Order: sequence, then C-alpha cells, then structure tokens
Amino acid sequence: MAALAIGLAVAGCDALPPQPSRVAITGGREIAMPHARTFRVVARDGYRVVDLKASVVGWGGTAIGEEQFQRLVLVPRGVPAPALTSDLAGARLIRTPVTRLASNAVFHEAITKVLGVNDRLVAVGGTKSWDDALRARVRAGAVRQIGYGWHSPPQLDALVAAQPEVLLMTMGDMRSVGAKPRIESLGIAVVPIFLDNEADYMGRVDYVRLIGMLVGREAQADAFAAMVARNIAALKTAAAAQPTRSVLSAWFAGADRWNPTVRNADAQLLRDANGRNLFAEPDDPARDSFPGGDDRTADRQGARCRLLDPARHPFRALHRPVRPAPLPRLSRRLPVRCRWDDQARFRCLRPVRDSRDPPRPDPGRPGPHAASPPARPAVSLHSP
Repeated sequence: MAALAIGLAVAGCDALPPQPSRVAITGGREIAMPHARTFRVVARDGYRVVDLKASVVGWGGTAIGEEQFQRLVLVPRGVPAPALTSDLAGARLIRTPVTRLASNAVFHEAITKVLGVNDRLVAVGGTKSWDDALRARVRAGAVRQIGYGWHSPPQLDALVAAQPEVLLMTMGDMRSVGAKPRIESLGIAVVPIFLDNEADYMGRVDYVRLIGMLVGREAQADAFAAMVARNIAALKTAAAAQPTRSVLSAWFAGADRWNPTVRNADAQLLRDANGRNLFAEPDDPARDSFPGGDDRTADRQGARCRLLDPARHPFRALHRPVRPAPLPRLSRRLPVRCRWDDQARFRCLRPVRDSRDPPRPDPGRPGPHAASPPARPAVSLHSP
C-alpha cells in the first residue's frame, strides 16, 4: 500500500491541481459568520462557495511562507454541479453530505463529536483521542492512523487506504503545505482548518458551522453555535461582577521554563474571564498565541497570580492549596500546579489529581477537556 501511495503521488506530480481563482465571488448571498476571519461562505444557485485563507504560523513563532488560499464548492448530492470556470476556476468540488472523513488533529474530533458524526471518521492522527469509542476503533484498526499535523504532513499510505472523501487538515509547517496538492491529486479533497489563526475564540466556534455544512448537520451546528454564544454572554456577565485577578496561562516547556499565553484567542479567554494577563501582548493572527523558544521568566514582582494549566484543565483556576514537594521529573500529561512566591518565581508543585476528575484507567487518554476549548470556549471560561 505504501508503494501504491508513493507511486500515485509521483505519477500525479505533473498533474497537480490548479491554483484556485482569487477573483471575488459574484452574485449569491453571503452566509454570516460573525466572528470568523479565516473563511467566508456564499450561497449561490443551490450550492455553497467557501473561501478559506490564512498564513501558516510556526509553533511559537510567526507566519511562514505566503498566505494559503482554498476555494471549495459544496454541492448537495443529486444537484447538478456548476462549471468550475470563471470565479470557480481551480476550486475544489465536494459533494455533501460528506460520509467519509479524515482528520489530522485532535480538536477536529471535538467538532465532529458535537455534530454527532465521529462514526464517519475513517482516519485520524492517532490514539490520543479524548473520545473513548473513537479511540477504541483506532486501536482495533477500524480507523487508520495518519499522524498528527503539529509537526508533519499526513502519512499517505494510511490516508489512501482509508479512502476518505475529505481531509480536515491542520497545517503546522510548510511541509504540510507542500503535501496538500499531492493529497488532492490522489482524489482526496482537503479542507484547511485555520483555527489557530482566529484571534477571536468565537471564530473557532464558527468552524463548527462550516463542518456542519460539509456533513449535512447545518441546523445542529447553528443551534450549537447559538448555545455557545448564550453561555459565553452569561459567563462574561458573571465574570465582570467578580474582582479582576492577575492571571497567567502557560504551557510547561521543561525544567523551569514555561511558554505563556500572550495574545489572540487564548488570551481573549483570560480577558473575558476578567483576568489581567501578566504577559499580555497585542493580538496578531500572524503570530502564535505564545512565544516559543522564549526563556521569559516570571519577573513581575509583587504580583499575586494563579497559574492556569491548559494541558488538563484549560484556563480553570487551580486555586486549592497544595503542599510543595520535590519534583525530579514532570510529565506533560499531568496537571501541574504552581504558585507565585515572594521572589516572583514559579514554584512547581507535585502534580495532584483533582477530586472532580473521572478515573483514568487508560493512560493514553487525554484529559476530559483536552479537545473541548475550540468548540466549547464556555468550558474554558467557567471557573470552579
């Protein structure tokens, strides 16, 4: 199968899909996506035209390469397809509803889960799914493993064997960008997912509506997005009535180093929770939400801060007192509780299980909220 995939890819090198036209879509009615800035949808003559565009942002870095652009034409099954000429030249036609999906990122599964279509996933990144039933199917071999998109493009042999109609693709670097036309030449439509380029976390929720259009669950997606908006409004009102707290959200980076959230959607969550982010910087979709490779230390003396660890409980206040203890090794998979001491340095404490966490008999399972924040920002805003 590997040889077949490579052979098909090589054979298709001289016939890669043409670049889509960037001519503005004429006619039709734009479907409002009030928060998304990386895509727009126009309804026209019984089908939908979707334009997605954003830059690929390196891990902890800035935009690399030129801006990526994709034009999709979503045509219901049984409806005559429009000619892919003029403003549709080079666009990718997708018949809806899509019944066979592939995904290379865990957070895509959170979206397909709320739409009730996880059973349509025929390929995923690996076994790190937070959905027990899906993870069991992956381990049983019923769902192919194509590798996660954080640092590498999908594995072509596994992807071809899964025979998906559509790949929901997160592109973490330019290698993934280079792999995209090859995947398309194999007959698999690629839908780029630019969640991390959305400076507003509600823009990520709009992606639920986009994928709802793909899988024929548009009404459910619209209802879900409306429910999230109501919950966010209520939580923001409740947060505004509380005292403002100095906060810090950071990813543990090893030893005594942390990658703090400084901008974009994740920082907006802190603001809307009435937190004062000690490392706040202006939002910039062309830069990642944290400064990777930054040896920045906690140098705000006199601040009283809570470290909010997104690895297990994203943006939930870890406020219960715990006893300091030596910690020779620290696993990224464990919740880490730290505090700010009088010398303005992090004091890392022994990882402690929260009494509210369900048992975790399967060590390969991520935390219950690991995939939720993109689709459910209200979970992140909620403080216990």
